[in-house]
Amino acid sequence: MPDRAPLVTALILERPMCEACIGEKSGLSPAAFDATLSAIRVALKIHDLIGRCRACGETDRVLSLERPIS
Repeated sequence: MPDRAPLVTALILERPMCEACIGEKSGLSPAAFDATLSAIRVALKIHDLIGRCRACGETDRVLSLERPIS
């Protein structure tokens, strides 16, 4: 299986999403998702808050990346 970290990073950089939507869009199992998220956390700050998923619209735990102020 190819490394999915770039795909997951791109998904949550685009818009905050819940784990279910990220898993569905990336094709990762829950265990693979956790491992991929751990790898991403080494290099990037991930916000993990309760909010509205921008993919499904449900209020749940959503992940997003910190963006630099431009």
